[in-house]
Amino acid sequence: MSNFYPIPKPDISYAIWSAIGISLMLFICIFIGFASRKKATTFESFLSGHQDIGPIITGLALSATWLSGWATLGMMGVTYAVGWSGMWFAGMWTIIGIMPCLFFTGEKMQKYAEKFGVRTVPDALGVRFDSKVVQSLSALVMIFFMILYSVGQFKAGATLWYAITGLPPLWCLLFAGIIVFIYMIVGGYTGTQYSLAFQGIILGIACFTLGIGAILFIGGPSALNIFLSNEDPKLLDLIRRDLPSVGNTQLFSSPVGVVATFFIFLTMATGFPHNVARFLGMKKLNKRDFALITLMVYLVAGPPIFLNAITGLVSRATFGPQLLKIEPWKGDLAAPFLAMVIGGKPITTLYAVGVFAAALSTLSGMVMIMAGNITRDIIQIWNPKISQKVLLILTKIFIGIFILIPFYWTFKKPPPLLAIFMGYAAIGLGGIFVFCTAISFYWKRATKVGAILCMVYGVLSTLIGSIFVSKQKIGMGTLEFIVLFGCGFFYFVGSLLSKPLPEEKLKKLFE
Repeated sequence: MSNFYPIPKPDISYAIWSAIGISLMLFICIFIGFASRKKATTFESFLSGHQDIGPIITGLALSATWLSGWATLGMMGVTYAVGWSGMWFAGMWTIIGIMPCLFFTGEKMQKYAEKFGVRTVPDALGVRFDSKVVQSLSALVMIFFMILYSVGQFKAGATLWYAITGLPPLWCLLFAGIIVFIYMIVGGYTGTQYSLAFQGIILGIACFTLGIGAILFIGGPSALNIFLSNEDPKLLDLIRRDLPSVGNTQLFSSPVGVVATFFIFLTMATGFPHNVARFLGMKKLNKRDFALITLMVYLVAGPPIFLNAITGLVSRATFGPQLLKIEPWKGDLAAPFLAMVIGGKPITTLYAVGVFAAALSTLSGMVMIMAGNITRDIIQIWNPKISQKVLLILTKIFIGIFILIPFYWTFKKPPPLLAIFMGYAAIGLGGIFVFCTAISFYWKRATKVGAILCMVYGVLSTLIGSIFVSKQKIGMGTLEFIVLFGCGFFYFVGSLLSKPLPEEKLKKLFE
């Protein structure tokens, strides 16, 4: 393979088969939504169901919201762009990130939902700190970062559609957004949870199939490394010291950046409200149930995700650096084009459905969270006399609004590299809520002062720090430590210097 493969040209037959596959997946989600409509008739059941969902559905739904368009498309763009050094940010720590969320946060969220009737993640924080301010502030912080992350989901779908058809992705994504809106407003949390589980199965199969196909196509790991070395030996380096040690490339070019990727993944799953919220509708689980949910998470978020990163490397060996010249999609085109070359219509269609399943599962999980944050955690707690019927209507309206905002942003100015853009949201959410949510469930001394200081610092440091990263003043790994350690400092110091909840209230929370 001395000469690189030419970039696949748009083919109407690929577009037709992909459209059929995506449409079928979406209409099954609509069916699931309508089948669940009887469990979403009240405001509270619409937000979090009836705490009766079992381990298999919960595990699949958790995996689907965790992976997103970043994992099924963006991570391939990273390894395509920089080679093996991209593995640290593109998959090495993925399973390490999701397991703490499962083991340390899941049971607590289920308990809060069952015992205290919480319906959202900020609602749980409001109960934990006995504070409306904490509840509303955390809702706003989550909305801010999740809008950024939601943009990435639409960009994943847009990139895929461009690769297959060469046409503007407007109508395809508009169609997908409308379908998401329908099954969410009809089925509420329960319908969304079952749709997420269905989408989790699809994306897991799609990623696994494409990854195995990519390895077979290139001739195995040894052949892959030979092709990469022939193009540029630096693609084999585990740390690309030839790249700038500041800016986004620090994650691949510096030990500081590599270590930072571990902490990004360790905190982001536990800090992502759309992941943590998967446990709000879960029934109380026994040891066997926890084994099942762990198995589901591993099957979808384990081997398939590692294979995703390999797919990006195979794409680089296949196409060379050609894709980096295609604006604004660049390396994010790696997996779609490779699917077209190695698998023809069957694998391309399966992968297309998998990407849309991943993107829309995370999008729907986030949109449900954001809409509930507005109605439950801001409107209702400050105006408790407002009727349940009005709150339910408002929630459905906000679902539409929070689908429209990232949709518009994606087409106005899509981010250049999907994984990096979404990384900023991961740093902010993870750095803040690994303390305010996960640690607060176990540390009695945590106070609302510490939580508020942590959230304020986390937002400001992420915003200001991202500017310095974009201007090549600091590295993205350095930003991770600035946000994470700073949030921890303000959380612990603020808590230790302020008065904790009364002992009787703490006893109810921790018994």
